[in-house]
Amino acid sequence: MLAYERLGSGPSLLLIHGLTDTRRVWDPLLAPLASNFDVVSVDLRGHGESFDGAPYDVVTLADDVHEVVEHLALTGTLVVGHSLGGYVATAYASRFDCAGVVNIDQSLDLAAFAALVGPFQDQLRDPVQFEPIMLMVFATMRGALNDDEWERLARERRFNQAAVLGVWSPIFDLDAASLGALVDSITRPIDVPYLALNGSPLAEDYESWLRARVPTARLIEWPGLGHLPHLVEPDRFVGVLKRVAEAIKTPGQWREAELEVLD
Repeated sequence: MLAYERLGSGPSLLLIHGLTDTRRVWDPLLAPLASNFDVVSVDLRGHGESFDGAPYDVVTLADDVHEVVEHLALTGTLVVGHSLGGYVATAYASRFDCAGVVNIDQSLDLAAFAALVGPFQDQLRDPVQFEPIMLMVFATMRGALNDDEWERLARERRFNQAAVLGVWSPIFDLDAASLGALVDSITRPIDVPYLALNGSPLAEDYESWLRARVPTARLIEWPGLGHLPHLVEPDRFVGVLKRVAEAIKTPGQWREAELEVLD
């Protein structure tokens, strides 16, 4: 079973980190979240204190997470994921019951992401070049995150080459049509409230692209914050999660609910 941590009380909230990160990425948010939620954070396989071992496909990662959910007998869970975690949270909602999904800065248009990392495929497969290339990729995603937080994440990060290559294998190995079919397979079954929260720039048509696949999706953009908006503005993020949790309690309220924190 995955390594996990649990604290707080209230509606269940499941936190899934991004690629090379660990559950420690959520540490600054745990205390405020635990005052409102029963919070469970996990380390994905190949990350943190969890076990290593292929396969690393998104369905397997979602199944691993569900094993923790079943073990803890969680119900009505709001599943929150950042980056890779947002992709895993999406796959989770396509396969298992949950109350809703919050996807932090993970575009589901994998063809666009393939164009970004595809040119570095050979270097990423090279054990010597792997870590420097990963550091270069992450540096482009820092955005407005302060020095202390950036250094904290760097200390916790684990560069597991097998896990990275396993997660990104569809990006490297599938053509555009097959990649699109993969995305459709993990989005079209979703019928629960779905929030995409992005601090990185998106294509102009991304919201309509997403809603064509996930009709329950809503999109919030925090321009200029970069890939880690939940850590750049943690209070604002916690406020949004509270509003999401409140909105999904009542059928029909999701589309109309005001999700932003109004200071």
